This record gives sequence, C-alpha cells and structure tokens, in this order.
Amino acid sequence: MKLLADKTGEQFLTILKQLDDSVVVQFITNEGQQKGQPFQDSLRGLALAGWTERSTSSAIGLYRFKQGYLEDAHVSFALHQLYPLGRKVKLPSGDVAKIASYANTHPDGYYMFVIKQGESQLSRLKISPDWELLPSEELLRLPFYPQPKTQQEIDTIDEFQHWAGGF
Repeated sequence: MKLLADKTGEQFLTILKQLDDSVVVQFITNEGQQKGQPFQDSLRGLALAGWTERSTSSAIGLYRFKQGYLEDAHVSFALHQLYPLGRKVKLPSGDVAKIASYANTHPDGYYMFVIKQGESQLSRLKISPDWELLPSEELLRLPFYPQPKTQQEIDTIDEFQHWAGGF
C-alpha cells in the first residue's frame, strides 16, 4: 500500500495505479476504508498541493494486519492506535467487550485481554480483523453548555448589531 498524507496528517490518499508521474488515487480513512471515487492526478501536482509520501500509519498497519502479517511494526502501531485501553469492541461472536490491555505480539498473532459485558473476568482473545470498534462514550460526550448570556452581554450584542446594520 502506497500512501500519501496531507499537510495536517489527517487525510490520506492511497495510490491505486502509477505510471511514471501519473497516478490514480483514492481517499481513505485512517482505518483503511475507501471513501469517494478514485481520481487521476500527477505526483508532482499532489506534492505542490502539500501531499507527502507516508510510510507508516494506522491505515497501512490495518491493511497489513488483514493481509496476515505477524510481528510487524506497522501492525503493532495500528493496533495500539485503533484499539486503545477502555475502548469497546464488538467481537465476531456478537459479544461486546471492553479492551483491558494493549495488543501483545506472538508468533501466531496478536492477543489482547478484554472484559466481556456482564462479566468480571478478563479473557485473553486473539485479535482478528473483523473486530468492530464501537463508538467511544468519551468521544461522544457533548461539550459543556456555556452559562446564559447576561443582560449586559445581550445589550452589547444588540448595540453592535444595530450599528452594523445586520452585517
């Protein structure tokens, strides 16, 4: 997988085909899921727009994990990024579990300790690519609501709106 990242390192393009400077690329998420339609561009044009080659990312690691790579630095990086402590996952069996340890590398795969919902015992399970990350309750919390505006603040805003004529 050849990957390009934007200046912020938050958006990724995967190179699907390359012929000299001409490339066909497609946007992907940090989990390796394709989004949008492939499009054609030049490496020189993408470089001018701020895209740079990326040799490691969670997308590359997850791609290599799905290909069956074991004891791989890219895969370890991705698993540590995508499966943090405390995150809930849906297992292939349909059970929901909370991650209790980081991924441990073994010659036959990657293992992790989890606590299944409704249980108090830790279980050691082999990670597979079909584990589904569930939304994080921490990330979904709404921000605090600010205090209501005082009458003085409302008057200042109204005065400005009157002065600005609604612009």
